Amino acid sequence: MTTFSENLAHFVHGAAFMFFVSTGLRLRSLRGRSSMMKILYRSMVFLAFLELKDICFLIPGVWAIPYVSNLVTSLDMLYVPVMALFMFEVISPGWVNPLRSAAMILPSALLLAAYALFPRPWLYTATFVYAALFGFTVMVIVFLAGSRYDNYIKNNFSQIDDLSVAWIRKVIVALFVCLTLWTLLVWRASWLGDAAYYAVSVVVWMLIYRFSCKHAVVVQPGTLKIFPSAESGRPDPPAGEVCPFAGRLRSCMEDDRLFLNPRLTLAEAAAAVGTNRTYLSDYLNRHLHTTFYEYVNAFRVEEARTLLSSGDRRPLAEVAEMSGFNSLSTFNRAFVKATGCTPARYIRKHPGGTP
Repeated sequence: MTTFSENLAHFVHGAAFMFFVSTGLRLRSLRGRSSMMKILYRSMVFLAFLELKDICFLIPGVWAIPYVSNLVTSLDMLYVPVMALFMFEVISPGWVNPLRSAAMILPSALLLAAYALFPRPWLYTATFVYAALFGFTVMVIVFLAGSRYDNYIKNNFSQIDDLSVAWIRKVIVALFVCLTLWTLLVWRASWLGDAAYYAVSVVVWMLIYRFSCKHAVVVQPGTLKIFPSAESGRPDPPAGEVCPFAGRLRSCMEDDRLFLNPRLTLAEAAAAVGTNRTYLSDYLNRHLHTTFYEYVNAFRVEEARTLLSSGDRRPLAEVAEMSGFNSLSTFNRAFVKATGCTPARYIRKHPGGTP
């Protein structure tokens, strides 16, 4: 007689299978947008297959045959390199290619084949140990390379809402937790544990799908590497004063009000100033100790403070737009970071503002 926990596990398992199938179908029409979406589509199809193959465990007697049950379970270890390929494509667009994909998947596939041909207990254990070590290594790489990618974004764009990969660092921690939970369940089976694993997996991949659909891919010129080599031959700023174009930069911001362009890029600002991207970025990083994103937002926040103190009753969304911010959420975050209070509280603190 089946118990409630067993029925719940089967129900959530079926729901997870349907989620991966339906999400894969939705991604089918989106896979042409970028390599990232194509890899995500293939990942969803593969995850649906992994859920489907577990139907084998419903066949009477399968659990009683260690070789068969272990072999079916070991297939799940291919989940780790597939996950890694998607993560690497997010943090380094264009890095994934057929050769690298084969190199990533081959070790797990060889371990699986070795166990299929020579069903030794130590080979079965080795597949899990390798998956755990590989998964942890991927998590470390994603954190390091993801920070590098975000630093590039902040140094080249004044609007990063859809460009930042901060979300991928949170997601991979959740996926590693899922992998750990799954490994524990292999050694100590529990119906409630199975239900929890499937439910958490669906939530995590639902978030991945949501973030991926919003994410705008930016390829870093000449840096399609997970671990780029140290920059060499980087030009020094022009000789003479600390920065000959410093005055022109401030003039472009204060007089020409370049910051009001919500999509302003480093290249556009450099062209307006009359220099190149490298010199401008170098000046901001080395002399002002800031990024292009933070530099531009400082002018936007100052403009917003002027508007909020004027006494005109404007919705905050309108103030954000008039100040050059692309969204109200970005405006709120930048304003709090710069002033230590929310825009609404700032209004109440100034007599000229709205109550």
